Amino acid sequence: MRIALLFPNNTYTSPYLKYYTQLLEKENLEYDLIIWDRAGIKEEGCLAFSQKENRKSIYTRASGFFKYRNFIIQKINENEYDKIIVFSCQLGILLSRYITKKYKNNFLLDIRDYSKVLPFFNNRFRKLVLNANTVCISSNGFKEWLPKNRDYLLSHNIDIKLIENRLKNVSNNKTFFNDQILNIDTIGQIKDYNSDKEVINQLKNDKRFHMTFIGFGPTLEALKQYINENKVSNVHFYGPYKKEEEKQLLAKTDFINILISRNKFNNGVTSNRLYLSALLNIPCIVNAQTIEQRKIIEKYKFGIIVDKYEELPNKLIEYKETFNNEVFIDNCLAFLNNVKKDYKIFENRLINFITEK
Repeated sequence: MRIALLFPNNTYTSPYLKYYTQLLEKENLEYDLIIWDRAGIKEEGCLAFSQKENRKSIYTRASGFFKYRNFIIQKINENEYDKIIVFSCQLGILLSRYITKKYKNNFLLDIRDYSKVLPFFNNRFRKLVLNANTVCISSNGFKEWLPKNRDYLLSHNIDIKLIENRLKNVSNNKTFFNDQILNIDTIGQIKDYNSDKEVINQLKNDKRFHMTFIGFGPTLEALKQYINENKVSNVHFYGPYKKEEEKQLLAKTDFINILISRNKFNNGVTSNRLYLSALLNIPCIVNAQTIEQRKIIEKYKFGIIVDKYEELPNKLIEYKETFNNEVFIDNCLAFLNNVKKDYKIFENRLINFITEK
């Protein structure tokens, strides 16, 4: 049995690739990673189509995708894989005619976000989904825009080893809200200017709050400019960091900001920061309009749900004043235990897919 994993980027951009490669190696199955090297970085163990991405040119981006498609088909024809795993809606649509014919019921589609190209390829995407053996999704909220007449397999955006280690080392010794000032931190890619600006506007120059943005992204410089122009004194920027530094960087964090702009693309997401909140026992803040995250917080109660940004200051103070350490930690553990159960289901289904002849 030989498997091809088709991933349209460099492997370092995707922590969830290893969920698949670890299981393939565990089952002693041969596989190839056929990637698009967009960064010009040679990565070991990959069959790489190399072309740096030019985001400014729509023509160049489209041309790159078609060249990558041809590269994939060439490699598949050369190696005659038994099964393939396709990552992203866009790549699936691009390859749909080829894989639904050659690999009907022998391919797995992994979906981690909504793609803006979907409305233009509804029929093709529907055919792709219905002809897949398995469709993995990173959030149950995606079912709102996916075809209804099939089942979907939940694959959480979190390394299961982190969950297992946390559940093995349960401690109730953590103290909360140790300073008079509440530290509200945003960690990860800084890419949602409108939402981040709204958070800043509600808490700016209020001595009860301090905000830190940890990471980098396309809207970071615009956010810095906004801070300077509006003379905001209680915001700090940390910059890039390594994954293993997260726990240390958030050691004094009172709330993790997961507020995002309201649109239909964001409604169904489950943010990486949500898992981080439960893993590190740090309360999170989510929008009521992000339906899936709201459902999780309503059920497990390890954060605050905000209807309007204007509510934020009062909700933060109220949450602190009514906080119960033991109940909060138990809620985080309940969520993590449920994620672990979901992962076991994912693992069993994936093993069935890759080993069935």
